[in-house]
Amino acid sequence: MNNHFLLLLPRFYLAMIFGIAVWPKLTAPVKFSAMLGGFLNRVALENGYDWYQAFVRGVVLPHLSTYASLVIAGELFVAIALLFGVATRLAGAVAIVLLLNYLSAKGLPIWSPASNDAADIVLALIVVAGAAGRVFGIDRMLAQRYPRALIW
Repeated sequence: MNNHFLLLLPRFYLAMIFGIAVWPKLTAPVKFSAMLGGFLNRVALENGYDWYQAFVRGVVLPHLSTYASLVIAGELFVAIALLFGVATRLAGAVAIVLLLNYLSAKGLPIWSPASNDAADIVLALIVVAGAAGRVFGIDRMLAQRYPRALIW
């Protein structure tokens, strides 16, 4: 068995996790920005890291609708890109940013078993470092066609 196929596991796992996470945000009868505002007030402003609480108060809450749209767009991009193996390094980087946000909002230590965000960050790092889209994805075709491009 080719060891490169092991890169498919974290790629597909993260694609499914982000797909499952974004689906209710797209289909919920209540706008996601309202749900996000409730989460931030209940969880992030009570439990989040101090610097993250300041970020939420100063940046996120005043622009909640825009921030909610960015979260949805980011999660949808990560799910689709990782599923099809296109721009996987970029998708992995976006996943890391999103996961760092989730981890910071919860305020848990990175080694806490109550949060899988740190483990998912490690998986995203593997996807980025291993160029997992080159194994079985569109990135493979793009890398063959444009071998000097760094993103593939």
